Amino acid sequence: MKRWVAAAIIIVLLCLEGCTPYKIPQKKAYRNEIVHTEVNYDYEQLKEDLFKLKEGHPEKLQVDTIGVSVEGREIYAARIGNGVKKLVVIGGVHAREWMTSYLLMSLIEVYLNHDKEGKKLKGYPIYQLLEEVSVSFIPMMNPDGIDLVLNGVGSRDPELLGTMNEGEADFSRWKANIAGVDLNRQFPADWEETESKEAPSFENYKGTFPLDQPESKAVANYTLEEKPEMAVAYHLSGSVIFWYYNQKDQAYKRDLKIGKKIGRITRYKLVEKEDSEGIAAGYKDWFVKAFEKPGYTIEIGDQRYDQIGADEVYRFIEENQEVVPYLMREIRNKSISFSKI
Repeated sequence: MKRWVAAAIIIVLLCLEGCTPYKIPQKKAYRNEIVHTEVNYDYEQLKEDLFKLKEGHPEKLQVDTIGVSVEGREIYAARIGNGVKKLVVIGGVHAREWMTSYLLMSLIEVYLNHDKEGKKLKGYPIYQLLEEVSVSFIPMMNPDGIDLVLNGVGSRDPELLGTMNEGEADFSRWKANIAGVDLNRQFPADWEETESKEAPSFENYKGTFPLDQPESKAVANYTLEEKPEMAVAYHLSGSVIFWYYNQKDQAYKRDLKIGKKIGRITRYKLVEKEDSEGIAAGYKDWFVKAFEKPGYTIEIGDQRYDQIGADEVYRFIEENQEVVPYLMREIRNKSISFSKI
């Protein structure tokens, strides 16, 4: 009997050295009751989840339609909190980055639950922060493009889409909206100088003029109406944070300080000034330039879009759940001046 035990121990030790390791399932940060899926997270799922959350938290969650997409899908803003000071967080900008929509919806439920139960999250008193700061999530800016990526061409013109996709039948790489315009090259921040393809495409075509697409126009108008103290755009991938867009002096120091803290929270790399684009027309770039306030692009995931599955959301929740409460605290305390410099 002892020989069998000894042999078993030796086999285990050998396997620890050279055998293919057994993949241990990752610990799930939260198992949300409403926002969870085993496969993909599309517009219909988001819509269903959003109104279930509204039903469960009628006094805490405000859902507004801020515009409609090219194909007529509603673009939603989900507001939590009662404060006059504001933060705007957007996701689902690029079609193949649907995971960012799933993440933001998951975070909305996490914050609502902590608020309802009066619990702190990583030491942050969510209930108190939401009394002084409102957070508006626009979880899916590009519902048509996400539908194409996740559900296929459907009744759309396959020839037209195939041309924009450069002859490829696989649409999983699609970034643009359904009209072939990159919504993160649409904002009026040096748009004229921003590089672009010459015609509608699955990626990198900026349109005929700034905000000529209904999705980008809706988000820009909403941001102008809200006048938030800060703005965040979630993208995929790289596990990096973009923060710089030609800020100078005190604004530079202010935005860098906040960016470094976000980096410590998420463990994502802060992109250096020298590696940031000085000419761009993204949402963050426009916000920083137009409002002269802190704006951040947070790129989740260290793998390609086609290598990330729905179950990865739990890792992204764990990495990012503290970001919004931290920014709310900064806005509330105004420990760094957010007035125009």
